[in-house]
Amino acid sequence: MMKIIYFCLLTGLMAACSNAPKKAPDAETVAVKPAEQTPAPIQDPLIAGKLPDPVCQMPYDTMYHEWSVYKKDTLHFCSPTCKRVFDKNPEKYASKLGL
Repeated sequence: MMKIIYFCLLTGLMAACSNAPKKAPDAETVAVKPAEQTPAPIQDPLIAGKLPDPVCQMPYDTMYHEWSVYKKDTLHFCSPTCKRVFDKNPEKYASKLGL
């Protein structure tokens, strides 16, 4: 039994050593031009005219299946939990969106 445990530990140690982080290439070998370093565009909270999740402020995603209608506006939620929280006090969260 001890041989099996020893073998498993040794195998795990060898696997961990083989996954050691690779050394980053020298700065001389990798030259990045300043023009290539453009900042990522800031994501607009209104994606395709859809409001973000009013509870957690996550941007709208087409995969959201939860929704509620508040004063003729359809609001989409990232999870059933956010929908449930919104439905308990919709005025609080709708005011954050300016509705």
